[in-house]
Amino acid sequence: MSNQTFITIGPYWDIIHRHWVIFFSTVAAGLALTVLAVVLVPKEYTSSVLLEVWHADIQANLIGAEPQNTTDNTHLESRLEALSEETIRPGHLAELISKHGLYLLGGKPEPGAMGEMAGEISITIPDSVLQSANGTPNRWTRSLPPDDIEISFQYRDPAKAQAVASDLGNIMIDEYRRERERHNAETIKLLSSELDETKGKLAESQRQIKILKEKYRGSMPQDLDDNVNALQALQLQLERAKQSADNKTDASGAPLPKAPMPNTPDAALAALQAKLFALKAQYSDEYPEVIETKSQIADLEKEIVKPGNQPAVAPPPPDSAARMVQQQIDDYQRRIAETPAHEEVMAAVDRDYGILSNRYHDLSNLFFEARADQAVLERGQGERLQMLQPASLPISPSYPKPLLLIGGGVAATLLIALAIPFGLFYTDTSFKDSDDVKAEFADVNTIVISRVREIQPGYVNGELKSAEALLALPGNGVAADSDASGNGQSANGGQTTADGESANHNGANGDLQALMGRAARFATRYPAPPLVVAGEGMIGSAADEFQLLAFKLKSWAAQHDDAKVFVVASGIGGEGKSFVALNLAAALAVSGSGALLIDGDIRAPFQHYAFPVPKVGGLLGCLQGTTKFASSVLPTPVPGLSLLPSGGTSNRAPEYLASAKMDELMKTLKGSGAYQYIIIDTPPALLVPDAQILARAGDGTILVTAADSTSRVATTKTFLMFDPETLFGVVLNRFKPSYSTLRSERYGRYGRYGRYGRYGKYSKYSKYTDPELHE
Repeated sequence: MSNQTFITIGPYWDIIHRHWVIFFSTVAAGLALTVLAVVLVPKEYTSSVLLEVWHADIQANLIGAEPQNTTDNTHLESRLEALSEETIRPGHLAELISKHGLYLLGGKPEPGAMGEMAGEISITIPDSVLQSANGTPNRWTRSLPPDDIEISFQYRDPAKAQAVASDLGNIMIDEYRRERERHNAETIKLLSSELDETKGKLAESQRQIKILKEKYRGSMPQDLDDNVNALQALQLQLERAKQSADNKTDASGAPLPKAPMPNTPDAALAALQAKLFALKAQYSDEYPEVIETKSQIADLEKEIVKPGNQPAVAPPPPDSAARMVQQQIDDYQRRIAETPAHEEVMAAVDRDYGILSNRYHDLSNLFFEARADQAVLERGQGERLQMLQPASLPISPSYPKPLLLIGGGVAATLLIALAIPFGLFYTDTSFKDSDDVKAEFADVNTIVISRVREIQPGYVNGELKSAEALLALPGNGVAADSDASGNGQSANGGQTTADGESANHNGANGDLQALMGRAARFATRYPAPPLVVAGEGMIGSAADEFQLLAFKLKSWAAQHDDAKVFVVASGIGGEGKSFVALNLAAALAVSGSGALLIDGDIRAPFQHYAFPVPKVGGLLGCLQGTTKFASSVLPTPVPGLSLLPSGGTSNRAPEYLASAKMDELMKTLKGSGAYQYIIIDTPPALLVPDAQILARAGDGTILVTAADSTSRVATTKTFLMFDPETLFGVVLNRFKPSYSTLRSERYGRYGRYGRYGRYGKYSKYSKYTDPELHE
């Protein structure tokens, strides 16, 4: 078996075909509206003006400013969007509306005119401006080269559109010039104030440097080498003075200690100490050479204090020359020690001075550049906007676009036209076919009656119209010779009634009369249920379905103790219950079974309009006792079918239908052999209790529901109102097969059965066919 999957659109097309009237009406209305829109929508014209950013004719560096490596394009583009917004500000729009008389209503600008005008203005700026910081394009539309700007205006008058576009271009040119002048003036003012402030700070920094140089004189970094050399010379001088004192003795005659000799530990220690002072003047204590020198001094001091190397007794206090030398040594040592701190302070001051000096230089260049731009602008040769392409008079309208409008209208029309059928289908809770009924009510006979066109009554306006043409049956105008016997009894001019009496079926005067007056107008307004199972006007499919219904009814009756009386009921009005009752009775009659059709709806009867008969005593007269049953039953043009009309209307219907006379009448009819089947038409069961009362007296109940109309809830409620044991089945009236079903082999080719009568023409054995066998 093939696993191929077939895709079909049949079910979806069926939904559209089911509501084809709405579909094609919507399509026609949508296309008509589209055409009207193309014709009637006001035409609007668009005029555009193209501007160009013209750079300075004279370079700024030629008149005093230093040349700059960076261009001004970034600064230019950053101002274009703000300039566009400034061009369409409310003040300018109000001026243009007043000048050109735009959007007038009663001689005055209509409310919201400025907002409408702003929406009709389109400003196109370079593509580099369109991309903002987050990469999202702004409200301006198309992109242009970096130096071009386009302004467009759309209006219903082409001349005014051209004039407004030209004025908008001039407004932007003026705004650009004023913005440049304002920008230059503000820039010069700002640079001048910053330049003065920086100049003052620079002078203050110079004064501070001068003060510090005076304060730190002799201990500056540049004095370090001189201080170290002077310190070493003084230390050497002091050592020599001590050596000359070694040969001297004190007053007591004791010799003085000798000064350290060269190449002795004491001399080495003095040299290391002098070196340490020099290193500390230049480096910190963590410097490697400082640490090494300290280590050498410590080792040498340990060697000197060893036994046998004890230093001599301290010499006596030096004389005044030695003291002066020592003071100078101390002074130079202090200078050397303070040099690092002074160096840091001077470095910070010099750094601030350098920053201020560079800023002052930069500000000076910017100031001169701004002054140069201002000078060029004052001469009319600076950066400016100029007209590149003036506004032209538009000839063809820019809105609406015919193709776009037609395409949109067709698309919207098809969308709506498709949405309505699908919406109606999926929100409709009615039964669509017999499968829906079987799924709702199991183990119940389901019969489908196809939709037929209503047949208007043939007798109105006081004259009997061709009922014979409708039925083509003998005795259509009179009741004589009509065989209404259900058991083969003769009915020529009369009929054997249920009680054995002979009844004249010719009505009050013996003839079938046409309707007159109010009855004729009512029959015109409310058409009678059509008879589709007999006569020349019979409808094949509906007749076959009613014959099937009659066959199933007979089978069901045989299985239920020869049930005879059947009540035709429906939930609400307008479901075709009277139509089903009439044609079911006629189908039973033409199949050879005598049938009596009783119009049990004495609130709004219809069955007496189905045939050209007067409204005589009927059922209501029998129940009221004013007429006899024999005189109330009327013949019909259908052989074997008799009619008991309602006989009038009454608001006391439940009282009459539940009376003892009604029980007696039903008992008599069930026991009579004149009619094999009795069909009773009833009012809507959900509105009045008449159908339930009549169903109590009947043997079976037939429930009628309208396809694509009656909701399932109403049908289900009606179904539950009757005894399931006596419920024969559900008739789905006004059934309309789907389009795909009609085209299938099951339904679509039934029409070819009509060719069976032409076998003689198509068969190769036609020459042997007997002509008398043809219908």
